Amino acid sequence: MTTNPQHDPPEPIPATDSGQEDVEQLWEEIDAGHRLADPPPDLPPPLTVTAPLLLQVEQLSWESLEHLIVALAREVEGAVRSRLYGRNGQKQHGIDVVGYFHDGSLTVYQAKRWQSFTAGALSDAVRMYVEGTRPFDATRFVLVTTAYTSDTAVEDRLHQLRTEHHPLDIELWGRQQLSDLLFPQRALVDRFFGRATADGFCTDGPPDPATQHPHTVVGSPIREFTDPFALEVHRVIEAEEREHGDRLPPLPAYISREHDLRVGHLIARATAEQSALAVLVGDSSTGKTRACWEAIQALPGDWRLWYPIAPSPAEALLNGVLSVGPRTVVWLDEIEPYLASPKLGEQAAAALRELLKDPTRGPVVVLGTAWPEHWERLTLPPASGAPDAHREARLLLAGHSVLVPRSFDEPALLEARRAAHEDRRLAEALHRVRDGRIVQYLSAAFALMERYTTAPAPAQAVIHAAMDARRIGCSGALPRTLLELAAVGYLTDDEWSALREGWFDQTLSALQQSCRGATSPLSLVRPRPGQAVHAEPHFRLADYLDHHGRSSRATEPAAASLWSALPEHGQRNDLVGLAWEARNRGHFRYSFQLHLRADAAGIEGTAWLAGDLMERAEQPQEALRWYQRAVESRDEDAYANLVELSEAFGQKDKVVDQLTRLAEDKDELALSWVVELTSDSRSTDETISWLGGLADRGDAAAAREAGEKLQQQGRPAEALEFYRRAALSGDAPAIRQSVSMVWNTDGPDRALAWLNELAQEGATDLMVTANTLAQAGRSTEALSAFKRAADAGHDMAFGVGADLAVECEGLEQAATWLEPFATAGRPFASAAYLEILMEAERSGDALRWCLEPERRVDMAVLHTAVELLVASGRQDEALRWLGSLAEQGHAFALWRMAGLSEQLGRVDEAVSRAKKLAKQGHTSALYLTAFLTTRQANGEEAISWYRKAILAGEPFVIAEMVDLLKEIGRHDEGDRLRKYGLEADGKIARDL
Repeated sequence: MTTNPQHDPPEPIPATDSGQEDVEQLWEEIDAGHRLADPPPDLPPPLTVTAPLLLQVEQLSWESLEHLIVALAREVEGAVRSRLYGRNGQKQHGIDVVGYFHDGSLTVYQAKRWQSFTAGALSDAVRMYVEGTRPFDATRFVLVTTAYTSDTAVEDRLHQLRTEHHPLDIELWGRQQLSDLLFPQRALVDRFFGRATADGFCTDGPPDPATQHPHTVVGSPIREFTDPFALEVHRVIEAEEREHGDRLPPLPAYISREHDLRVGHLIARATAEQSALAVLVGDSSTGKTRACWEAIQALPGDWRLWYPIAPSPAEALLNGVLSVGPRTVVWLDEIEPYLASPKLGEQAAAALRELLKDPTRGPVVVLGTAWPEHWERLTLPPASGAPDAHREARLLLAGHSVLVPRSFDEPALLEARRAAHEDRRLAEALHRVRDGRIVQYLSAAFALMERYTTAPAPAQAVIHAAMDARRIGCSGALPRTLLELAAVGYLTDDEWSALREGWFDQTLSALQQSCRGATSPLSLVRPRPGQAVHAEPHFRLADYLDHHGRSSRATEPAAASLWSALPEHGQRNDLVGLAWEARNRGHFRYSFQLHLRADAAGIEGTAWLAGDLMERAEQPQEALRWYQRAVESRDEDAYANLVELSEAFGQKDKVVDQLTRLAEDKDELALSWVVELTSDSRSTDETISWLGGLADRGDAAAAREAGEKLQQQGRPAEALEFYRRAALSGDAPAIRQSVSMVWNTDGPDRALAWLNELAQEGATDLMVTANTLAQAGRSTEALSAFKRAADAGHDMAFGVGADLAVECEGLEQAATWLEPFATAGRPFASAAYLEILMEAERSGDALRWCLEPERRVDMAVLHTAVELLVASGRQDEALRWLGSLAEQGHAFALWRMAGLSEQLGRVDEAVSRAKKLAKQGHTSALYLTAFLTTRQANGEEAISWYRKAILAGEPFVIAEMVDLLKEIGRHDEGDRLRKYGLEADGKIARDL
């Protein structure tokens, strides 16, 4: 900003509206004694990446952000005077700080704390400023947010708003812009972020654009990574020295296997300037991380490696991903915490997708590892009608898995025997192991299992408490008090009586002793730099024991002592998940206690759950209160419950008022409920007027609802204008509904022209375009649009798209298009691909494709393979294949196996198979066994199996057990189960 010392800063111009409050009462001069002139009240945690491009401004407290804005206005922009407009509790009309400059100009700085920033948010902020009380004539408006603002739609809207409100100069400072402003300002960064952050972030002078690349700052040179254990490679067993000084290297010679060849090809692609992603999927201690370590040894020394960890994996990844640049390895050992984080996982997955497809930032290599169950969680599509919690993760990961087998095959064993001549550890593993599980032996997994199975009762109790805590949803760091209180419930009365004073500390000490120098059953968690220091010691269960516990104890109920300790001693961030886990296991009382604890800690996500529990317990007024809280948190599950209960208790008007308030704050679901609930009390014109007012404030959903009402009233021209406004604000349903209306009133040509008009204004929907072209008979253009939609991740494109591909290109070409998508695990593509193979009379090819060892078995693959096997008289082969899938945890295969057995008249065999799988730890088999024994009229036995299934976390079984209890005349127990659930020991509870 230019300044002119010849003018004094102007005084504010009072408002002329006599109905307004005295403007001067709203002003606070920010002088030397003002709180905003003092140092900030607190500092965020220090940065945890080397030379980051972005500061962690999103971690500033609100008050610190206000302090920072004043400092930027004065010390960076040169304001000679500043004032705070508005006080706590007063409506500020979008103005926070006003800066006065020597040239007589004024700048308004408005601070906002959005988690994500949209074009609509920008429009709203500018509108509030322009239309609000303006007691001065500012020439510049700066909107400050700690969110990312580098979005095309936001940038386009900013340009539009600058044009509309010229000559007002509108600027947007997001996380990137704030970081750029502060980059040369070491003193400010030191003051607001701390010395450590200033040392890592700032330079001694302004950056030289000619020598700075914006994406070469995170991570460290790969040549500096000489310790594999720093990247989570498992330590291996120690071998005795044959003679003094005869020490072996930290890791034994590496035995390359098939999966190493695949990862090696990806590394070779990366060195040839092509970005790559690989996630090695396998059980614990099978060599996944070691394989990644060996692969990066082939990279040139000018590559970098970045391992984001703190403050949490997902946060660290999001904080630094924009600073990843060419020739960088992004190291994501155990990928689930990065991508499955409830609030951040999808953002992290989307950011990685952007990174991998951006040619200006490549080549990069993203290497990750995952247990099979975590991979399935992230990549399996949701059940029909269920929310898609991991869409971005699925699109990122599809086709990028590299399976790591549990055992060495014969070629690998042969190579290991050769290497064993130089390494006693390999020789010992080959001598002791008979099933090829060499890596597990080397990483002391077998030694851990021996320690576990032969441990005295107190040690086993602590391990079981840790195993159960982990499998029901506790984070990896387990508090000492939680383990001590929980372990008591895993001891018999005699074992408890035999314990001596100090038993727990002695047990912890013993469990921290390593197995032959490699690892220990429990290890003390040491917070990394930047992570919070725990108030008490926390312990981590050995990875292999954690994995073993999830299978071996999957059908075992967790002890009451563990559930009782969790509300008070569980980690804060685990409370919501644990509340839901308790509910799914029938423990309604513990679920409600965990909810209360989460609510007291200010954590959202359980209010609907509390309402449901209260409604079950026939406490409707309490349920109504919690449903109201849930709706305030925008929990979509709660709206229908709230409306239903409010009508039953005569509180409809009160709820309509609540929903109206939320609707006027851009709550789309509340808006639709208000329209429905007031349809009898408001005229259509009144509703349209209300919706129109909201639409004028930038509410896209209100504009669409107004369009629907006008369309129903036979006013298409007015409806179309509202639909257009909604579509241009990013409302996809408005595009679909407007096209349908135009088609019905004016025909296909006009509908396509309308789509083109919207596209020219920036509103597009590939699927709507493709379907409209198909309905208009323009098959070739429609197919092209469906293919673009499929490439963009729209799974529904494969339905009509496949039919058009056959029509336009023939069966073989259609199959060629679909096969890569089907192979990558896209279920709708699999269904279309198999249907085309069958239509082309290539049933043999279809069956071979379905039965390939690495095939992801979705419903289409399962159905097609079984039908083809049965049709060819290979029923036993079908049962064996389904049984193999069931043993791997494939629930659909388990139920299909039972159905086929019944179809073949082998019901007893189906029950026997289900019971066998249940004993092996497959929780779905518990449910299936209960279902089958019910069909056999074995009611009492079925109840026993239903009880086990509920305790193992099969939530839909509760209603079936209630029905069965009532069918056999045990009505009181059925009612109590429905109301109060089960105790930890499986008995039906008597109260909440």
